[in-house]
Amino acid sequence: MKNLPALVLQFPPALVGAALAPAALCAAVLPCILCADQMHRPAPEVVEAVRQRFEPIQHLSFAARLEYCGYVGRDAEGRIAFTPMLRGDENGCTPPDPQPGLTIFASMHTHGAYHRDIPAEFPTALDMQSDRNEGVNGFIATPGGRLWFIDGQAMIAIQLCGLGCLPQDTNFHAGDDGEIAESYSHDELLQLEGYH
Repeated sequence: MKNLPALVLQFPPALVGAALAPAALCAAVLPCILCADQMHRPAPEVVEAVRQRFEPIQHLSFAARLEYCGYVGRDAEGRIAFTPMLRGDENGCTPPDPQPGLTIFASMHTHGAYHRDIPAEFPTALDMQSDRNEGVNGFIATPGGRLWFIDGQAMIAIQLCGLGCLPQDTNFHAGDDGEIAESYSHDELLQLEGYH
């Protein structure tokens, strides 16, 4: 392998030792390089299609108090397409096999109805590991109406939109799952699950 030149970043004196949020640091120091959070976000048209697909499914999920799941991909013409969303159980769901001609790129599932004692406002480490094992990314809808994206290869979960972005369970009570971050690594999810 060839030796490549090292990338050296020089921080302006005002930023050395400063406590900046990652987004602020990115904007201040790396204007020509995408921050990790931005690199892992799906295209806006995919996010909007997934959000629209989840809207009616959220209501079914709340009424049945069960998870629903499926896949999103592209059909033979390159259009965004979905498998049917199947009903799972309270703690999981197995998506249907994709129909011929559909190239899947992400799983989709709801986290069911709100329950005070079951943390559901963030993805689980198992959600992330399952996507990685399948070689896909993932989208998750929560009882509070959050939409999450899992980058299955990078093992990062990113909150695409917050409370009420999707339909919200009428029984939902904000704050029961503690403070919810904008993103989580696999290790952070394992720690978070150990806390709950």
